[in-house]
Amino acid sequence: MKKALVTGANGYIGSSLIKELQKNNIEVIAVVRNRDSRIDTLPDNVKIVYCELDSISSLNELIQDRDIDVFYHLAWQGTSGSERANYQLQLLNAQYACDSAVAAKNLNCKKLICTGTITERIAENILNIDVKAENTIYGIAKHTTHCLLEVLCEKLELPLVWARLSNIYGGHNLTGNIISYTLQELQKGNKPSFSKAEQPYDLMYIKDAARALYLLGKGDTREACYFIGSGSPRILKEYLLAIKDVYGHDSELGLGEKPEDGLKYDVDWFDTTDLVRDTGFTTENTFEHNIKETILEMDGVKVQMI
Repeated sequence: MKKALVTGANGYIGSSLIKELQKNNIEVIAVVRNRDSRIDTLPDNVKIVYCELDSISSLNELIQDRDIDVFYHLAWQGTSGSERANYQLQLLNAQYACDSAVAAKNLNCKKLICTGTITERIAENILNIDVKAENTIYGIAKHTTHCLLEVLCEKLELPLVWARLSNIYGGHNLTGNIISYTLQELQKGNKPSFSKAEQPYDLMYIKDAARALYLLGKGDTREACYFIGSGSPRILKEYLLAIKDVYGHDSELGLGEKPEDGLKYDVDWFDTTDLVRDTGFTTENTFEHNIKETILEMDGVKVQMI
């Protein structure tokens, strides 16, 4: 891989991926929505192309390059908060992902890499479970997009890699996911509240996730779908207690204070065997080390490290 294109380039994962690509001497074309978009997270020397998501299929008219090795489609509206339950927004994301596949083909890209979510695994069986929570709409949209792209990319004769992500943490993640919520509440001196947290989870450090995505672009991938994880899943409660220990024993966690959502995760969903086999990926540090780094990266955080 010598050249890559990244949509959602100024986002949380996109900006980290671009830094990883440039570290490995990959030329990057960064696609952001418009000139009002924040680009301060991007390196100064990156080539920026402005294109709204609803015009993504016309990228070949904005970009002259026809030697792009990998098209990373990371752009997705409504990844956090109440917008995850916005069905109109989530359905549009599926269309934009398919439009991106067409754009990748027109640009003569050799591979398309799109990001999914572990909650797709729940969506796969949504008709057979009793829980119909609104927060599953995001996972259903990702699963639908995955299915559509499998068919479309086969027709286009465009190699597709679906990179299924879990909970990404680290850096300046303010999306409100389990880690950012916990750290922000502890930073404020509050007690974060949770269910019993007895589900299996695999929490992934942003720098590790970016490196895994780079390796999927670089490598000779044999699978159409890979789970991007640490390879060492834990029960969620264990992760949370580890965060408490890093912060110090005066911090409190409200385990069991919230009701269960009824959604069940299977530890087999977090299997990274294919990822390791095809890319050689391994994480660089432990969860505890990464949490300490994350705390240090948070502006204004004053905690006693142990």
